[in-house]
Amino acid sequence: METQFVGEHLLPGQLGHFFAILAFVASLVATIAYFRTVQIKEVTLQTSWKRLARWSFIIQVASVFAVFGLLYFVLYNHYFEYKYVWRNSSRDLPVSYLLASFWADQEGSFLLWSVWHSVLGVVLICTAKKWEAPVMTVLSFAQFCLASMLIGIYIFNYRVGSNPFLLLRLAEENQAAPIFSQPNYLSFIKDGNGLNILLQNYWMVIHPPVLFLGFASTIIPFAYAFAALWTRDYTSWIKPALPWTLFATMILGTGIMMGAAWAYESLTFGGYWAWDPVENASLVPWLTLVAGLHTLLAYKHTGHALKSTFFFFTISFILILYSTFLTRSGVLGETSVHSFTDLGMSGQLLVYMGVFVIPAFTLFFLRRKEIPTKNKEESTYSREFWMFVGALVLLIAAIQITFTTSIPVWNKLFKLNMAPPLEPEFHYNKIQIWIAIVIGVLTAVIQYLKYKDTEKRFFTKRIMLPLVASLVITVLIGWFGTITYDKYGAGFLVAIYIMLFASVFAVVANLSYLLLILKGKMKVAGASVAHIGFGLVLLGILISSSKSEVISLDRMRMLDGGFFGKESKQNPRENLMLPRGLQVQMGEYYVTYVGDSTAPGDAKTYYVVNYERKDKKTGEITEKFTLYPDAFVNNKMGGLTPNPSSRHYLTRDIFTHVTAVPIKDDGSSDTAQYSSHVIQQGDSIYFSNGFMVLKGLDTKPQNKNYVPKAGDLAVGAQVEVFSKNNDQYNLQPVYYIRDSSYQNNVEDTVAPLALYVRFSKILPNENKVELQVKESGTFKDYIVLKAIVFPYINVLWGGIVIMIIGFIMSIFQRLKR
Repeated sequence: METQFVGEHLLPGQLGHFFAILAFVASLVATIAYFRTVQIKEVTLQTSWKRLARWSFIIQVASVFAVFGLLYFVLYNHYFEYKYVWRNSSRDLPVSYLLASFWADQEGSFLLWSVWHSVLGVVLICTAKKWEAPVMTVLSFAQFCLASMLIGIYIFNYRVGSNPFLLLRLAEENQAAPIFSQPNYLSFIKDGNGLNILLQNYWMVIHPPVLFLGFASTIIPFAYAFAALWTRDYTSWIKPALPWTLFATMILGTGIMMGAAWAYESLTFGGYWAWDPVENASLVPWLTLVAGLHTLLAYKHTGHALKSTFFFFTISFILILYSTFLTRSGVLGETSVHSFTDLGMSGQLLVYMGVFVIPAFTLFFLRRKEIPTKNKEESTYSREFWMFVGALVLLIAAIQITFTTSIPVWNKLFKLNMAPPLEPEFHYNKIQIWIAIVIGVLTAVIQYLKYKDTEKRFFTKRIMLPLVASLVITVLIGWFGTITYDKYGAGFLVAIYIMLFASVFAVVANLSYLLLILKGKMKVAGASVAHIGFGLVLLGILISSSKSEVISLDRMRMLDGGFFGKESKQNPRENLMLPRGLQVQMGEYYVTYVGDSTAPGDAKTYYVVNYERKDKKTGEITEKFTLYPDAFVNNKMGGLTPNPSSRHYLTRDIFTHVTAVPIKDDGSSDTAQYSSHVIQQGDSIYFSNGFMVLKGLDTKPQNKNYVPKAGDLAVGAQVEVFSKNNDQYNLQPVYYIRDSSYQNNVEDTVAPLALYVRFSKILPNENKVELQVKESGTFKDYIVLKAIVFPYINVLWGGIVIMIIGFIMSIFQRLKR
């Protein structure tokens, strides 16, 4: 007799799986029908096939949205009988993060991708006109491939895809577990596994949808290019493809930059970009898509670079598929902090990539001689020539990033043992900085060149003003900004100054072109505005990186000796221990760790850190603010997953995050004992990290832990402490007599040295006192903090916004035409 399980909600899962299979079948039918529409020339049959294709695609769209809605429904209602719900959510998860849990795993991210394809497909059906059938054939087939990732059925003993509605008890790893043989197993499952703590950030609610829209939209320029090769119509696709190319470039770039903002606010990269393999995997297709956009513009105006445009659009979409394989096959598991683990779909992902790579490049190779080509060479004073050069430079950048990012792939494929670079930042920057220089200069110059040819005198006259102005501004920034970034040697500093000029030149030249050449006509200024934004992005990256300053310097070397462990990449000299309640100078600020707090339903611990800035002459406080860096703390495992907190100024950010906290215990681990010392005024007591001197006695003692009462007889011992690092502290332990007989003392502490001092006795006959000293081996109330100042980081964020505005202006400009 079949076991009847209590409390399961099976209908949503059954409906969800049904609609996933329906989407799979409908997308296959749409692919075949659109394919037949292209192949058949008889008008009546062509119309019938197109009608079938459209209805099939619409059914597919409805099915995809149904799957989306049902999956969100089971997540929202915490139906933990479903593996996806149990694995990615919990009851205490705020509703705002339920969407983040939706696309936290592979099935949800594939579904999100498919949703965007569906939306874009409907728009294409309404607007593509004669290109609808060939373009939608490609898009429908992509939907068929994505749908196969979600059906989770076995075909000839091979599981195709992964069903997001799989019951927890039916998962292969759980079938042998005794709990799942009990009809009431759900009564033992009180909560889910919870959302990955790195994803519990508001950026993860908005960043993935934008990024996946970028991924999805790259298929449209590719589909137009493939359709042109397929139908042998090599020219008329350019006009409808151009707005889509601008849109795809804008959205993908926006998604990448949102990821940078997430890293800046959530990950402890120490900034917005760390050349993480997952970051690289999304950046590379954007670089080649930008290259394709510019070769497309070159062809549109001159007839040159059409083959290059086919190549760049094809490679951009293929690189999107390759990045999907890298991030979802598990191959980057040891080199990236936010890649997916392998769910057994690596082979399927390779097939997905192969079914597009092989036909696309085969067709391109077979039809390459038919693609129109101008035999006349471009003038070196033509816009299209330097556009093509820029595209090649971007291709070089993409090759370098892809090769290094793919080291785990090369190792598995060719049985190699290559190690990823020990310093990824330097490895990429030493090449990419020269790429940025060339692109920055080309961004400045190209606007002043005409298509086909430019009179040298005309070009020289117009470029001279922004060139001279850029040189002057560069010198002023370099002089007054005192850029001294010598982390990688003097040669790299030279590259920094050259990039500074290239960035300034890109901004000034395009601004000058907008004002003097275009006369401020914003309707046709989309490219200039986008280039100004790009120049500001380069400038913001340069200044915020080269002038960034770590202010949390451990001058006392308290964290030396392996504090972070042998495997840690943290530099102990760039992390500062903040004992609770002790004010510590950090750069121009005085910082105090006040304490920590938690909130019901929030797994994070928030650390309260007060910042003060004081006038150097008077000592008066000129500024006060509080930062709340937080972290997920696992005391049992000793784990810490921090989130930064930043103080935002117009000209800089103070980026702060916690790098270590003590493991809380019951206090039994502290076995240090007090040692007694009988001394008189002027005597010294030595301890492991320095010595202390008794300077005298104070009959009106001041100690934050001593609360005087009427009738107290109290004396404080004035003690100066000197550490081995020449740091000096003042202590005043108190000895008091209360109610004529009760004797007690109040200790004082040097928290950074874990030093405790008691005033235990007064020996009047000997004119001496007894002090008791303890060096604790387990100082328990502190945080370790890393703080970085990023100057002019808003230049970067502002540049991104301006660049997006420029793309939007260009899209509207092209649509109107």
